[in-house]
Amino acid sequence: MDVAPAGGRLHRAVLRVVIVAVVLTACSSAHIAAPTPRRKVTQVRTFTSTRTVGPSDAPTAPVSTGPTSSATARSCPWLDQQTAADQVGMRLERITVQRSRGGIVGCRFYAVQNSPLHQSEHLPGRHQPAIEITTTRYAAARAAHNAFVRLAQRGRSVQQATIGRSAVGLCFQTAFYSRDHGRDWACAVNLGSTLLEVRTVVVSPAFNVIEVARRAADAIRMTR
Repeated sequence: MDVAPAGGRLHRAVLRVVIVAVVLTACSSAHIAAPTPRRKVTQVRTFTSTRTVGPSDAPTAPVSTGPTSSATARSCPWLDQQTAADQVGMRLERITVQRSRGGIVGCRFYAVQNSPLHQSEHLPGRHQPAIEITTTRYAAARAAHNAFVRLAQRGRSVQQATIGRSAVGLCFQTAFYSRDHGRDWACAVNLGSTLLEVRTVVVSPAFNVIEVARRAADAIRMTR
C-alpha cells in the first residue's frame, strides 16, 4: 500500500481550506445589500431683526411763501390783548401782525414802554416781544410734525401738552429774551401741515404758555 508523503497531504489540506474560504466569501458578497441612496436635504434658516423706528426722514423744509412784512395792528386774530396780558403777567400796549402773500402768518405783543411800570416790573424793551406767535406751512402734516419735534429737541425741559382740541405738542425752555438766559417757555405743534410756534418771556410756569398756545391753535383752526 502506497502512503502519500506527509508534505503532500498537508498541501492538499491547505488547498481545500483556501477553496472553501473563497466560496464562503463569494456567497457572503452575494447577500450584501446595495447602498441606500442619500436624500438631498435643504436647510432653511430664518433670521429675525429688530429695528427702532425714529422720526421720519421726510423733508422738514418749509414751503416758501415769499417775503414777510410786519405792521402795527389794533388786534391779533388769534389772541386778544387782555388774554395775552393775563397769561404773561404784564401790561401790553402794542401789537404787530406779520403777513405773507396777503395772509397772516404771525403776531407779536409788546410790553408798555416809557412808563414807571416798565422799570418796576422789569418789562422787556420795545424791540423784544413779550409773546410771539408764528405759523409756518409745510408740504405735508408729517413734515410739519417732524419740524416741531426737532425744534423742541433744541430746547430743554421738554414736556408734552395737549394744545387745542386734540393736538399733542411739545413745550420747552428756549432762548427768546436774552436777559432770561435760555429759560423762556415756548410751545410748538403741527395743525395739519402748519407748524404753530408760541414763544414768550415767561420763565415760570409753563402752563401760562400752554394756555396761550391752546387759544391760538383753536383760533387758527376756525379761520382755516
